[in-house]
Amino acid sequence: MLRRNFVKTVSAVAVTAALGLGSFNALAAETIKVGILHSLSGTMAISETALKETVLMAIAEINSKGGVLGKQLEPVVVDPASNWPLFAEKARQLLSQDKVAVTFGCWTSVSRKSVLPVFKELNGLLFYPVQYEGEELEYNVFYTGAAPNQQAIPAVEYLMSKDGGSAKRFVLLGTDYVYPRTTNKILRAFLKSKGVADADIMEEYTPFGHSDY
Repeated sequence: MLRRNFVKTVSAVAVTAALGLGSFNALAAETIKVGILHSLSGTMAISETALKETVLMAIAEINSKGGVLGKQLEPVVVDPASNWPLFAEKARQLLSQDKVAVTFGCWTSVSRKSVLPVFKELNGLLFYPVQYEGEELEYNVFYTGAAPNQQAIPAVEYLMSKDGGSAKRFVLLGTDYVYPRTTNKILRAFLKSKGVADADIMEEYTPFGHSDY
């Protein structure tokens, strides 16, 4: 079901682009170009490479069935290499040089925030494929994943329930960047609203690449 829905999403976005809502160049071109902006090297490659392969699989399936509006989808893959400023450079390349109609990309919130000014400036369209911390809403981004009120808070509610073990003390652990800090801020406020004392909430952050826990 998830795979079928993803294929439908890519196809629908390509139709939007071909109609000129994502890119005025898409209708006249021989193919509809789809940008893939995921780290294929560096710290995030272990997570983002799978997303790149998923988009390529969806594009291949759509093309095998005739493409979109009679046009084949053409993937344009770049590697921002887990480097946040490089994400912005690669986003600009996809939009300005490669003329993609839409981009699927980013994993971390810091990479998304890095490319956001570029997509706003050039009126590009970004599909962000994973959960995010909320507190952001932009015309040029489709946020497809769950926010803390849909994911993290229900998990904590379960842990506090009898079935979840009636947890009374919590450790909020995360990598030191936007998503964990914002999510943990929301979780801390939620826990305090449920009567959990500050002394029973431990909050720790580690740098990217850290593994010695």
